[in-house]
Amino acid sequence: MKTLFLTLGARPSGKLAQWDEHTISLVRFTVDEKPYSALRQLGKRALFDGNNNLLLATGEHEVWSKAFAEITDFSLTLSNKNSETVSADPACFFVPFYINQDGSWQSSWNTFVGMQRFKAPYKSILEYFAGIKPPEYYKLLEDKIPLVAQIDELKSERRVLRKAKERLEKSLDRSGPKLSSDNFKEEIESLIEEVTVLNEKQEKMRDSNVRQNEMIESINQQILLANEALKVHELDFKYLQKEHSEIISCPTCGAEHAESFFDFLSYTEDARVLRELVIQLQKDKTKAVSQYENTRSQLNELSSNYRNISRILESRRGDLVFNDVIQSAGSEKAFEAISGEEKSLDEEIGVLQGKLDNVETQLDQLVSKKRSKEILGIFREAYSSARHKLNLLPVETKRLNLASRPDLSGSGGPRSVLAYYAALWQTCASQWGAVGMPIVIDSPNQQGQDDINMPKVLSFISRDLPEGMQILIGSEGDTEFAFDKKFHLDKQYELLKKEYYEEIDAEIEPLVEMMYQE
Repeated sequence: MKTLFLTLGARPSGKLAQWDEHTISLVRFTVDEKPYSALRQLGKRALFDGNNNLLLATGEHEVWSKAFAEITDFSLTLSNKNSETVSADPACFFVPFYINQDGSWQSSWNTFVGMQRFKAPYKSILEYFAGIKPPEYYKLLEDKIPLVAQIDELKSERRVLRKAKERLEKSLDRSGPKLSSDNFKEEIESLIEEVTVLNEKQEKMRDSNVRQNEMIESINQQILLANEALKVHELDFKYLQKEHSEIISCPTCGAEHAESFFDFLSYTEDARVLRELVIQLQKDKTKAVSQYENTRSQLNELSSNYRNISRILESRRGDLVFNDVIQSAGSEKAFEAISGEEKSLDEEIGVLQGKLDNVETQLDQLVSKKRSKEILGIFREAYSSARHKLNLLPVETKRLNLASRPDLSGSGGPRSVLAYYAALWQTCASQWGAVGMPIVIDSPNQQGQDDINMPKVLSFISRDLPEGMQILIGSEGDTEFAFDKKFHLDKQYELLKKEYYEEIDAEIEPLVEMMYQE
């Protein structure tokens, strides 16, 4: 169960005993009937489409989270510990729909590790999926943020313009300007000095940019060599698998040697080391590319400043001087220009404000009190019904909200938690809900459910959860209640049986090769 989510980018709480970190896992899934595959090994993940075309390969959590959000249309944003707005990740996407045996059956949220990087995320996550603040809300919020920023910037420009107008009115004689040619000469000398400094910075950055590019090329070459070595190891390993019964003769002395199990271990370990090397090299490449692009951006900015100052300098070195322009235009022209610019800013602000008002109207409609009340009503009614079916005493639900996890000791505790999750799922499956997600319930037999209550738990899961939702349940024992499919695992620490190794290897190995070559 845990590997399912780990492959998709969310690390559940709790550790898997005897689980090899080098394990390769593949999850095939669909989003709106569009097929995808997710592959993971050693912290690196790859995303493929339905035809096994590689869409993405990365060892960076942020990069994977962005791609995952794009294919699932997951638009939720949260605040981090620094009160900055950031995109939610796969753990946020799965947390309402997964009951983890190591962290979800108690009164607190402890389903996935790393959720502490967000500031109070659970209320926002639950409101997103329940429909109180649905995906449309956050998409509109994305439209609102740049509009607000543009309006603030234009208003700031207008304030500066008005202050300049006031100062000009106080300090400038309307009959004609009084500007000193000596001051203008000093301005030219200052521009020359600034151009010289910018030119020196440009040369240093160009040199740094060349070295960074050489570093990227070197890393690319190392990755290529490591991947070629992996291909050779794979061929050798397959040869050993097929021909391991043969005797090897030494070409020098003619002595015969039987291959041992350690040959397999040696080749396997070499491949692991090479794959770890590829992952580290790709992380180094990502860092080097980021530094290269940052330097390139700074260089472009410096070049732009250099060209602008050079043009101004050349213009002011000519026969036409700034003093002549001001004197010919006069103070009235200056006031006319400022007033015209102010009017233009007012019009632009007005257009943007109209768009902002429209967005805010739509946001208000999405988070109306009537809508929220109806959604909470569905949740509270579902919770009361689930408690009754799970043999729990009734409780007051009038003040219950989506984030109100139950806190009940004894064997009734896990059943009350199941009732809470079931109420969330019923709410998400209502007309207001945001998405239809698979439900995963790991080990429902918690805290010694007796012969009366355990059948009620399994019956509830089998019959009373939302129709149309895919349900995966991990149980220690069999049950008489109907489920579409049952898989019996009869050997400890062996999810994949040996007789399927070759078949699965043929399916996965080409994908692994593509992941490490990217």
